Amino acid sequence: MKYLLLFTLLILNLHASNVDKYDNIDSFVISESGSPYKNITYEEYKKKKVKDFTIKFGINKESLKNKVYYLTIIADMKPLISTNAKYKIKDHMIVIKLDSSIPQELYFKYSYENESRGKFRFNVISSFEYHNILPFEGILYGLAYGIIFSAFIYYLVIYFSTRRIYFLYYSIMQFFVLLSLMGFAYFSYKSYPERLPQALVDIFESAAFLFTFLFAKEILDSKKQMPIINHILSSFVFLNLADILAIIIFDYSILYEYMYFYISFLVTTLAGVISLLKGNKNAVFYTLGWFVLFCFVFAYEYEFIPLSGIYTIHLAAPLESLIFSFALAFMLKEFVRKQNEQEKMLIHKSKLASIGEMINNIAHQWRQPLMHLGYINMNLEMSSQNNEFEKEFFVKKIKESNTQIKFMSKTIDDFRDFYQVEKEKQDFLVSNACKLAINIISSTLKKKKIELTLNIKNDSTIKGYENEYAQVILNSLTNSIDAFVSKEISNPNISIVVDCHNNKCFTELKDNAGGIKKEHMNNIFQPYFSTKKRGTGIGLYMSQLIIQSHFNGEIKIKNTQEGCSFIVEI
Repeated sequence: MKYLLLFTLLILNLHASNVDKYDNIDSFVISESGSPYKNITYEEYKKKKVKDFTIKFGINKESLKNKVYYLTIIADMKPLISTNAKYKIKDHMIVIKLDSSIPQELYFKYSYENESRGKFRFNVISSFEYHNILPFEGILYGLAYGIIFSAFIYYLVIYFSTRRIYFLYYSIMQFFVLLSLMGFAYFSYKSYPERLPQALVDIFESAAFLFTFLFAKEILDSKKQMPIINHILSSFVFLNLADILAIIIFDYSILYEYMYFYISFLVTTLAGVISLLKGNKNAVFYTLGWFVLFCFVFAYEYEFIPLSGIYTIHLAAPLESLIFSFALAFMLKEFVRKQNEQEKMLIHKSKLASIGEMINNIAHQWRQPLMHLGYINMNLEMSSQNNEFEKEFFVKKIKESNTQIKFMSKTIDDFRDFYQVEKEKQDFLVSNACKLAINIISSTLKKKKIELTLNIKNDSTIKGYENEYAQVILNSLTNSIDAFVSKEISNPNISIVVDCHNNKCFTELKDNAGGIKKEHMNNIFQPYFSTKKRGTGIGLYMSQLIIQSHFNGEIKIKNTQEGCSFIVEI
């Protein structure tokens, strides 16, 4: 823990100092109502109101030899009385060309009707930025917002489909990045930041970093794979949470007042590199995304690129979104592939379980005819030993044998038809599918002395795989039978009601087996979840999969006074 604290203190001491990006401005001073000039500080003038004042720039002529820059000023035009600068009005700003012909000093004299906060903000931009970025900033902003908003919506939808928490963290992160960028753009048109909007943007900013670290923790599985790195990432989560609280109290960000933005991206990049070294190949995309952001922000802080901060972040953020989108798309593809493999395995297990059930049910169905055949053979053997060979007796026994053999053959045909795979969807009556399921399990019902009633109020013809629908009903019947046995229910009974109304068909199966525990209700459709001692946990999962995928319907389960109600709605 002490190493974590030392690390945090080291980061916080990396204070981002303000520097003149191109060293074009030697001095920036103000004179109020003819008083001597003095340096302008934000702390003094962020609340101070003035009426008449003059702002003067001292120009570093040496930095302009064979070079051209542009001074952009956001200020009120109406109170401007005079200036010695040659300027152009471009959109929302004053633009002054800085070259070797510029005067040594530039002054701007203002006079307000009433005392007001001095509305004046400047920035020096490169010739490259002036000619190649500034004219197209609307397009740049639109593309950036479009890409980030699309990523936000796309991965929010994916989260609701997969319930993977890292998709939610990424989506929320993109949402706050989008709000932050829109806030930056808003303030770029303002001569000074208003208190409440600035606080809101600071909250969006810190929230974006908060979810960046939460996303990193989940996507890199740091808790399991990199415990030390996980503690470091968690400390940054805590710092950003504390910063949001500080903004609410003090109206500005304390954390990013004393820490470079690129530090956060450096930490996540290093976490990604360590994850890569530990064999996590998927981390390469995320590491690349974080590294791109780190490079852009670092290059801006240390003046390696000729761009203003607002353009730098509007280029870096959507680029990171695109890289992460490719990474998450690859991960989603892998997730779908694994899910498909899991479903195939579940289907295979379900088939094996069905084969076991089929053999068990055939054994139940054949037990009585086999006993009858044994009895016939015993009669024939006794007649042979007593030399009693009456023709009528033999004919009678042969007919009885044929009857039992035909019954056994029909049983095989019924089970074969039930479990064979249907290639095409066909129209079938819901009641017939229910009867098919009941017929398959009828011997078990008789053996367990379970009373079953089938009430067909309004039958309906639906298109699909009849055997699959019958399998869903059979799974429910099997669950009820198992519940009767495990709970030792006396006078067990099952009722099946088929009804259709409002263009929907309902098959409701009710039992008196005591119902399902409340704590199990939310998990009964999960694969491998079972309340039985030897249950596979795939019956209800497969039932839900069949009804949702092949019939575009749904299954509802609820407890009744006596037991459970299983409803198939199509």
